Amino acid sequence: MRARLLNESLWRRAVAAAIVVATWCVAVNLAPRVAAQQVPRPAGWDEGSHGSRSRPDYDRVFATDRVHEIRITIAAERFRAMQDDLKSVLPAGMGPGLPFPAAGERGRGARGGFPDLAVMAAACSNKKPDEACTANGVDGQCTDVPLGGGLACMPAGFAGIGRGGLGRGGAPSLTTRDPIYVPVTVVHDGRIWTQVGMRYKGNSSLVASNASGNGKIPFRLHFDRYEDEAPAIRNQRFYGFQKLTFSSNLADDSQLRELLAVEVFRDRGVPAARAAFYRVFVDTGSGPEYWGLYTMIEDPADGAMLDAQFGSSRGNLYKPEGPGANWSLPFTREGFVKKTNERAADFSDVQAAVTALHAPRNNPPAWRTALEARFDVEHFVRWLAVNTVIQNWDAYGGLAHNYYLYGDPSRKGQLRWIPWDHNFAFGAGPMGGGRGFGGLARGFGRGGFPAPPVGGGAPPPMPPFGGNRGDVLHRQVGETWPLIQLILDDDVYAARYRAELQRALEGLLEPGAFERRARALHTLIAPAVVGERGERPTHTTVSSADAFTAALDGPEGLVGRLKARHDEVRAALAEVRAQ
Repeated sequence: MRARLLNESLWRRAVAAAIVVATWCVAVNLAPRVAAQQVPRPAGWDEGSHGSRSRPDYDRVFATDRVHEIRITIAAERFRAMQDDLKSVLPAGMGPGLPFPAAGERGRGARGGFPDLAVMAAACSNKKPDEACTANGVDGQCTDVPLGGGLACMPAGFAGIGRGGLGRGGAPSLTTRDPIYVPVTVVHDGRIWTQVGMRYKGNSSLVASNASGNGKIPFRLHFDRYEDEAPAIRNQRFYGFQKLTFSSNLADDSQLRELLAVEVFRDRGVPAARAAFYRVFVDTGSGPEYWGLYTMIEDPADGAMLDAQFGSSRGNLYKPEGPGANWSLPFTREGFVKKTNERAADFSDVQAAVTALHAPRNNPPAWRTALEARFDVEHFVRWLAVNTVIQNWDAYGGLAHNYYLYGDPSRKGQLRWIPWDHNFAFGAGPMGGGRGFGGLARGFGRGGFPAPPVGGGAPPPMPPFGGNRGDVLHRQVGETWPLIQLILDDDVYAARYRAELQRALEGLLEPGAFERRARALHTLIAPAVVGERGERPTHTTVSSADAFTAALDGPEGLVGRLKARHDEVRAALAEVRAQ
């Protein structure tokens, strides 16, 4: 009897203790939420437009039947901090106001812009890599330049930067780090968002804009970046979106390439971030100024895109860049930067995919089965076909960057390809029109320093997407790009690629459909680019009003380019059928 009473007493104590512990845990877990609810929200806060529980409003934010408008206010001291920060973001010798004569202006003492690349190449004509040199009055090192550039005398701060790894398909990093964030106020459609994080973004676009003194600089907005310092805006969203990027449409006189490429990919069944046109006004202490027409793009790391197009944002999202991002061996985890689940130092999914790609192929069916378990090959081949048709050379096959990988939870973590950054699509390049590259663009093609592919033959390192006569079937692709080389070496995948090429010529990429869409968008954005309400000379990436007008029908216009590309692709496919 006493034993029974003792057991009951112990049981009651255990239950009481469990209740106490459970109550404490619930209280601890709910405390932050209760605290957040008790903090008054800023004036004008609306859960539908500012809260995190609302579904992303794609119809409002990414409507493409209008040019949106957004206004940003930056405190004067914050803006000065952003500008001062660029001095350390850019390597020595690549900023504005430095004693570099722009190309074609040697001896005139011009300041600002990029150095004359012909002079930089000549300074290393009899030197070895990493050897000291001097060009344009600036000391540097002889550095192997991408796109077939050979050695050029780069400023010392640039030569050592990087995520380069060009020998393994790496993309050159032209900046030392990401720029700083500052808090700003955003106004859209009469609604106000406070304490929004803003920073400049980009690589070549950031350097080119800054060096030429162009105020139309690409940037990012992060709507709850400062929630720890400002609890009142905890989980703040912009109609359901946490992060948004703004592209300046650098080197694109049409201002259409980014958005058109996104629409083409989605039309052809390739998931891609949504985009829309936005007029951007910024007040840095002297009243609102028009910074120009931007293409606003959703950030895949935001999660909204992953939920909308893959059904879940719980998987691993990578933004590969630099050494190893070309899928070469040995696997280099530093080349696969995580954008979700960052705290989990587990790269086994992408490492397994790279390993499966390079596995022995003596049994092709088994090799394909193992690879497809880790990587969505069909999806990649479809992207490759569309990307080839639109001649987007600033992508995998040209440089090892500008793509994401997502481990799709609905497919047991199978990695899926997401394209990114398309302002050089449809055969454009630094020589292809548009302001911002200054002396850099004019310096290409001189002194043995080849231009990026635009209208003629391609530099040797870039056969996949170079020039109007590029290697449509990728027969010249080398071991630098194993995803293309090894996949298309397989007869089954090669046949699938040719089928996807044929399919890519249809839909929105059918010449008539493409021309109608391009003309409609061109008419839509014209008042925001040229004319009384257009971009200012200090804030534009368009060469001139005439260049904008000719961007569709001129000698290098979008309409003619696509028609010519159709002919090239059809000829390549006909050649295969005739064999």
